[in-house]
Amino acid sequence: MIDEQFKTSLRSQYKHTSSFIMGCSMAFTDAVVIMLAITTGFFIMNLITPEEIWLRSCIKYAIFLPLIFCVFYGLGLYPGITLASEDEVRLASIGTFFCMCSASIAIATIKSQRHYLPIAAALMIAWPLCTIGLPVVREFARGFFCHFSWWGVPVVIYTSGDNYKVIIDRLLGKKYLGYKPILIITSDKIHTDKYRGITIINNSEELTKTIKTLHIKVAIICGYKESVEEIQTNYRYFIRIPRNQLTTTLSLKMKNFGGLLGFSSTNYLTKIEALILKRLIDIILCLIAAPFVILITIFVSIGIKITSPGPIFYGHKRVGKNHSVLKCWKFRSMCIDADVKLKEILANDPVRAAEWEKDRKFTDDPRVTKFGKFLRKTSLDELPQLWNIFVGEMSFIGPRPVTEPELIKYNKYVDYILSVKPGLSGMWQISGRSDTGYEERIMLDTYYIQNWSIWLDIWIIIKTIYVVLRRKGAY
Repeated sequence: MIDEQFKTSLRSQYKHTSSFIMGCSMAFTDAVVIMLAITTGFFIMNLITPEEIWLRSCIKYAIFLPLIFCVFYGLGLYPGITLASEDEVRLASIGTFFCMCSASIAIATIKSQRHYLPIAAALMIAWPLCTIGLPVVREFARGFFCHFSWWGVPVVIYTSGDNYKVIIDRLLGKKYLGYKPILIITSDKIHTDKYRGITIINNSEELTKTIKTLHIKVAIICGYKESVEEIQTNYRYFIRIPRNQLTTTLSLKMKNFGGLLGFSSTNYLTKIEALILKRLIDIILCLIAAPFVILITIFVSIGIKITSPGPIFYGHKRVGKNHSVLKCWKFRSMCIDADVKLKEILANDPVRAAEWEKDRKFTDDPRVTKFGKFLRKTSLDELPQLWNIFVGEMSFIGPRPVTEPELIKYNKYVDYILSVKPGLSGMWQISGRSDTGYEERIMLDTYYIQNWSIWLDIWIIIKTIYVVLRRKGAY
């Protein structure tokens, strides 16, 4: 029996069922970024041709914001709930490029060529700035807005067993995703009453009517053992989450086999054109970074020599593409007898031995020098790996390079993970780094190989800078 107290309890968990306010908040954020990008473009062109373009005139081009909002809405950027990060980068870039080109063409019809070209150049300068700025600011905005009660829409979870736990934990732990779990409907006859304050209940016609009355529009299905055909008709948005995340890919496409529905997927990082493009980007980034890396290397080398005896660089043996062996270069952050000390620690300290067995790392490694701790916290110890990238042994973005003893942790996925070059950064590095376990590392590396795109690499580079600055998971 569904009583009024139950309905009131459900309703109290959310303020509204529409994502309209969320979409408006993201539109406001986009408007700020776009206008800052246009202002920057005008500022640059004003320095080049001060007599033909005026910085203050950039405010007039806010007239194109409604066009940009319409294009972004059509591309699915509003409200953008659970939109994949790489898709957000891609769509923001494509949408901004289209709008800036359209604005340039419109201006060409009312301006003389002399005044048109600097303005068009200023608008096109704004495009790459928006490509980087929009995803970055959107990430911060979602993290800020999610603390307000108006952020998020209610969602009902249909599940069985304890499949709901990972979903509830993820949605409650990452509120910026935009979904508020308010009810768990299980197909199990025997179950607990609540999980993290959320009611767990069996499905019924009366419950379905209650959900309709409360205008809840979103359902998530994971491992539900009863029929879902009728459930689909009760919601506007219906999301299926597979229990085996290692087999999922964003590249899934529907195929028609003479009336039979099928799904195809592509492992993009195995395609020749993708590998050529990725290698070209690696070389260009290495050349751009080289002057800064050389300067940093001089100062770091002095710091290492002053604080501890021994070499500046340390080449650690790692397993590369197709099981090849490579020396992964780093600035030395440990004492010179680190291997001997490791054997002593594993033999005499059972707590640290267990930690090493689990993650092949120590949270507080006694072998690390004082200056080495600084290098690790700032991730500066990784910079020499640019040489590995330049010679083609590694890539800027890719799965984490592993040691030979770690391969057993990857089980049947080892050949798949080693089918591509390891990376200086990657999905693991931006998702907790040392705080993530091997099961999650496999899932993240698999996701990257299956869903690679230049947009995903751009996003990982952006997120890497953010993670390094926060020093999260680095030790």
